[in-house]
Amino acid sequence: MGLLLSSSFPAYAVSTDSTVVGGWDEDTGYFVNADAYNKAMEKRGLLRSDPVHEGERQRKDQSGNTYFRAHGWTSWPGVYHYTRARMETYGGSILTDSGRKWGTSETQATSPWHKFDPDVSDRARTYYGSEE
Repeated sequence: MGLLLSSSFPAYAVSTDSTVVGGWDEDTGYFVNADAYNKAMEKRGLLRSDPVHEGERQRKDQSGNTYFRAHGWTSWPGVYHYTRARMETYGGSILTDSGRKWGTSETQATSPWHKFDPDVSDRARTYYGSEE
């Protein structure tokens, strides 16, 4: 008999980057890319640890302008992984991007500030993954 490992996380559409294991979207909440998650867990076998990820949208008001940025944290004990934070349009265009912030066990990423534009529908999204 084999061992079947499963995740109780919902699977949502994610970035076209196949290394994204999961993340957070300010509108839809947390998501997991089931294929990348299962691949990451298979590599670690029974000694795996489950990742914990959080994301948020931050705001600052300065000189009469409003700015937003994305901030994400990932805890994945003993696993070399990245966290990435972006401000994106609803169409998927990237407005600001932290890039991948790599580390073992704990990582965090913060995108640069994006000046609010009422003509652009923006949202904060954060991602994590374990493949280069």
